[in-house]
Amino acid sequence: MIREDYLIGGFKRYLHWLAEIAGLIRTADYAAATRRADLALRELLGLGADSVVSLTDGELLARLAVDDPPPAVRDKCLLLAALLTALGRTAAAQNDPARARDCWLKALQVALGASFQGGGDWPEFAPQPETLLELLGDAPLPPRTEAALVLFHENRGEFARAEDALFRFLDATGNAPEALEVGRAFYHRLRALSEETLTLGRLSRPEVEEGLAELQRRASAGS
Repeated sequence: MIREDYLIGGFKRYLHWLAEIAGLIRTADYAAATRRADLALRELLGLGADSVVSLTDGELLARLAVDDPPPAVRDKCLLLAALLTALGRTAAAQNDPARARDCWLKALQVALGASFQGGGDWPEFAPQPETLLELLGDAPLPPRTEAALVLFHENRGEFARAEDALFRFLDATGNAPEALEVGRAFYHRLRALSEETLTLGRLSRPEVEEGLAELQRRASAGS
């Protein structure tokens, strides 16, 4: 009970800080918003913003998972994603697009990782992956991020969007054999679904078969 009360109190503190950062951004006090976000990151992870952005999402998860149950780890991941999103906004407002992109990309990777942990509804404070993708624009994403997006969209029944991410993943990897295998597994899972389910995901059975055929063409071209 003491541990649960401690966790709840900690999350309330972070939510207060997120609201404070949002208010500073609204008033264009970007330097203060950056300082507040950096302090919150140091409280959450023991690291400043630069160090956080340089770590992989796996390394960040390992730090966040110490001594806490899975639901708390998921919420901490989403708090981290929210802080990184805010930092990206302050960087963009201060004409630093490279830093903004680094923050938003890391926020996306962390949010996607949190989405695979289960835990029910997406909390209001957490950035939606779609929002982060809009912020990132059309610039290419790392292959592993595209691979995560395939699974993310598939889990949500967004099969056409999952397919788009799959082909971006294939292009980014140069149609590597391992990537093609990911694609085959994806289409074989879709084959097992009803026509109604596929249609709701904006994909048809003929498109699934065409996708498999395209994978075969890519595999043949690379052999």
